[in-house]
Amino acid sequence: MRADQIHHAEGKNGIHWFAPMVADAEAGFGGNLNAFELMKSMIEAGAACVHFEDQLSSAKKCGHLGGKVLVPTSEAIQKLVAARLAADVMGVPTLLMARTDADSAQLLTSDIDPRDHEFLTGERTAEGFFRIRGGLKSAIARAVSYAPYADLLWCETSKPDLKEAREFAEGVHRHYPGKMLAYNCSPSFNWRKNLDDATIAKFQRELGAMGYRFQFITLAGFHALNLAMFELARGYKQVGMTAYSRLQDKEFAREAEYGYEGVKHQRFVGTGYFDSVQQVITGGLASTLALEHSTEAAQFHDVTLSIHTGHGPDAACQPILGHCPNLPAPSADTFEELLPSGD
Repeated sequence: MRADQIHHAEGKNGIHWFAPMVADAEAGFGGNLNAFELMKSMIEAGAACVHFEDQLSSAKKCGHLGGKVLVPTSEAIQKLVAARLAADVMGVPTLLMARTDADSAQLLTSDIDPRDHEFLTGERTAEGFFRIRGGLKSAIARAVSYAPYADLLWCETSKPDLKEAREFAEGVHRHYPGKMLAYNCSPSFNWRKNLDDATIAKFQRELGAMGYRFQFITLAGFHALNLAMFELARGYKQVGMTAYSRLQDKEFAREAEYGYEGVKHQRFVGTGYFDSVQQVITGGLASTLALEHSTEAAQFHDVTLSIHTGHGPDAACQPILGHCPNLPAPSADTFEELLPSGD
């Protein structure tokens, strides 16, 4: 919202900042009524799509961990119905995504639903859970059951595998042709250990052709932020402010070449926008404007953009403390510490 305000305050109107957001409702954080109220809150917060998964809420795990416990298919459907009812009550055409963890889950809370019987092993755990056979067949069965109640279907997988993705898509589309699917291109996967470079490069195009309309990396921000800060800390330990200066030079280059806006952090968070608001309120007589006479205004000048629209690897893909234009190469004793492996 702030980016939209800043953009319009500067007389621009070329970017739609309100991209639809997909919110994670986990397993609903309780029963049907909890799911109903949670969905209403998500809609009020501005979510365009909300996803619910079929794990037991009190034993909820990341989809790539062990010990996951599924609820009966009927119970998962009731959660989806509760969420859909909430959207109807709110009068908002919110999208609903159903996720199943049946591919790798091995436990079930109850054998009450006949649709789950095919996958029971006949064993019980110390907690009273029923042991089940997980796998793609189970995931497809659940996705088909959820399809009438959700706009998109998501099967959490254990590795990136185009063959498995195709099998799931075909299993769903056999009953519901054209049903939209979702795929988690997860950071929990070791991509190069599982796939060669050529397959990684075509992976998302292949998924798209199968009907996976929503493809995402669940923790890209987490990993990018941590790696960037880790590399800056390594460099700072070795050469102090030289490391930060190199980072800043790379920011300047990205600003000029690709329109990166984080260089001017005061403007980025809306200082200029509120200066404009203050000027309107005071009839242009405000003497306390923040950006005027600021260090940012004095030292960070506008740049002429030279936006690169091509594709393929280039300097923008390098790690944050990689080579910066117009900088002398690091000395031999600092080179290793300042440049991450592979840069």
